[in-house]
Amino acid sequence: MLLESIIGALVPVAVEGGKQLITRLAGGVKPTTIDEQIKLDQNEITRIEALAKLDAPIGTPSQWVVDLRASARYVGALIVIGVGISTLYVPASETTRTLAIEAANIAFGFLFGSRIVSGWQKK
Repeated sequence: MLLESIIGALVPVAVEGGKQLITRLAGGVKPTTIDEQIKLDQNEITRIEALAKLDAPIGTPSQWVVDLRASARYVGALIVIGVGISTLYVPASETTRTLAIEAANIAFGFLFGSRIVSGWQKK
């Protein structure tokens, strides 16, 4: 069961790595004109601005609220990983263990998946 969980956690990373490798070998999407490059850059800027708006608090909350809000996803993910791993050591049904380990895999991918994949990409 542990081996299947580890493999299940690494499959999305391997697939993304394969896609990046194919993109690199094929040359990827390359704009043919300066106008296309500007549009691609503008699209990336718009995406990043939208993500920033999602995280922007409304009004001026206290600093502890800002800190708690910024770390809530990461603390939650670490709790899910801890609970998922702990089900291996407590009496629980096989279905419960499988579900908990799958949730831990998802949280692990949230915390470290993009960092692993971004290390493969050429800057």
